Amino acid sequence: MEREQTTSEYEKAIQYIDQLIQQGDLRIGSKLPTERAIAEELGIGRNSTREALSILHGMGMIERVQGSGNYISKDAGGSIHRILRMMLALGTITGKEIADFRCMMEKAVCLDLLERGLSREQQIRFEVILREMEAAPSEEFLELDKTFHAQLICVTENPLFILLLESVSELYQEQIARVLQHMDHAGRREILTQHQAIYYHLTQKHKEAMLEAIDRHYIR
Repeated sequence: MEREQTTSEYEKAIQYIDQLIQQGDLRIGSKLPTERAIAEELGIGRNSTREALSILHGMGMIERVQGSGNYISKDAGGSIHRILRMMLALGTITGKEIADFRCMMEKAVCLDLLERGLSREQQIRFEVILREMEAAPSEEFLELDKTFHAQLICVTENPLFILLLESVSELYQEQIARVLQHMDHAGRREILTQHQAIYYHLTQKHKEAMLEAIDRHYIR
């Protein structure tokens, strides 16, 4: 019975913090009320409040600053990445499922960009990346590969796309890093050709060809 009461109290504290966020009283980087203030506001024990804050910290939703207090995290994507990495380690998800999800999300991103079009400034950024990839050694090539896909995400200016894809992309890149690092010149050339095809069909608004180019890129 005592445990049920404690569970109810820490859940109440979590719901209270969620309510403050929903109301706009707490934003990214905002300082949370103190343990004592939350406990008094809700009429619960400070141990329950401390447990709620520990759970939110473990989820990556809040950051603890020594001697200052608790703050709403600026790195929500990092918490998603940690959860996905744990799921991968536990076998809840597989490397193939991560790659499939990454492929589907990149198609959604590119369809959005195809509809809206790229500015000349954005096109120049992609063209510079592709030119640099042509002569890059393996280590630099890996970084440029990441930059190309990160640029696709950022150009959408969609916070949800950016949050989800950055989290998944980091995990995906960790998986393929060893493959790309040991890839010979011919292999890197093939990857470059795939990037060029994605970019070309995106700018020319060749929808089906663009989707096929993305599929080819993610089949390894």
